[in-house]
Amino acid sequence: MFRTLIRAAFAAALLGLPASAQAQGRLVIVGGGLQDDNAQVYGAFLEAVNTRAEARIAVIVGASGSPATSGGRMAEVFAAHGFDADLVDLVRLAVMDDRDTPADESRWDRGAWSDEQIAVIEAADAIWFTGGDQMRLTRLLLQDDGTDTPMLTAIRQRHAQGATLGGTSAGAAIMSARMIQRGDTLTTLVEPVLDAHASEDEMESGRLSLGQGLGFFPLGLVDQHFEERARLGRLARALVETGAAQGFGIDEDTALVVDPASSAFWIAGAGGVSWVDASDAHSGETSGRFGVEGLRVSYLSAGDRVDWDAGRVSIPDYKSATVGNEYFRTPVASGGGMALPPAGLPEVAGEGLVDNSASSAVERVSFAADGRAVIYRFSQTADSQGYWGRDSEGEARYSILRVGLDILPAHVSVSVISSEQGQAND
Repeated sequence: MFRTLIRAAFAAALLGLPASAQAQGRLVIVGGGLQDDNAQVYGAFLEAVNTRAEARIAVIVGASGSPATSGGRMAEVFAAHGFDADLVDLVRLAVMDDRDTPADESRWDRGAWSDEQIAVIEAADAIWFTGGDQMRLTRLLLQDDGTDTPMLTAIRQRHAQGATLGGTSAGAAIMSARMIQRGDTLTTLVEPVLDAHASEDEMESGRLSLGQGLGFFPLGLVDQHFEERARLGRLARALVETGAAQGFGIDEDTALVVDPASSAFWIAGAGGVSWVDASDAHSGETSGRFGVEGLRVSYLSAGDRVDWDAGRVSIPDYKSATVGNEYFRTPVASGGGMALPPAGLPEVAGEGLVDNSASSAVERVSFAADGRAVIYRFSQTADSQGYWGRDSEGEARYSILRVGLDILPAHVSVSVISSEQGQAND
């Protein structure tokens, strides 16, 4: 059973998202680190094909550094979840040679024009994109002018006809129309964004790089490995740079499951999805440094569902409202670094705000060795809500709605107190 919320703030955030598309297939977008035994996520991907006799799955391995091995492994995993491995087809599309096989898979780089490989796509009832490097996939499936290759055209046609698309890690990054290619969060926030003609060395500098994605996901930007790699700031800057209003950061071993036909999405798997709403945000530079204010951040976990046409959020009944019934009564420490507890949204915005009667704001600080720093300022607003409970397997889960977030440029100075200074101060 579900608790259903229709809130004016959510309705406003969801205005302008696409109306339902009656014939379009499901998307299963996984944040990487997908465990072989994740029945929720694999079930979401296989649900449609398991009901059709002789349904086929095509596995696109172009992002992988070990393409043939990756394809074979996916057939084994699908078989472990009840699908016939003989009905899993490897799409010969790659730029890297798999050192564990005698063949040279780098010679598959023209697979997007191969009639034989396109026929594999046309016969597929579901298509899975493996992890690896998302830029390999876009280079293989997009032409130099940014238009679709024949294979990508076939993928779009099958999806429009109802085929499920799924992907993990790099296979998730390619889902949005604009794609996050590279970037470490702190560097992304304190350095300029790379331009479209950046060199290979610049691409490895940690600065934010954006490019063209494949555009299957209609709701905004996608980021992956989200909590594990602290990518909230990276997604925030990417939203500002692209002008996208909504961003979705997906944790490892977790899927954002999107059903365009019913204009709904929900969460499956072990972690959560951070939903960043930038529709009312404003950004600028202070002394040449990036900052953004007015973001709204939500965190959804397994079972949470959003119907975007209706502006409706449904929370499972096992979660109880926390605002007005807060468990924590001691302010959490602001600051940053190794001496503080984990800084994911469940901890900072859940335990620190919507489930804490002693706090209305929390700050976390990150800084580089040269003193350049950013302050994440989380605030509880009149629209903020929280829910907490244990699921059927005993796992504690938060749902957090509409917490305010500002990311502000700062500078810190750190010095070690010597023993002589300590003695002088005694």
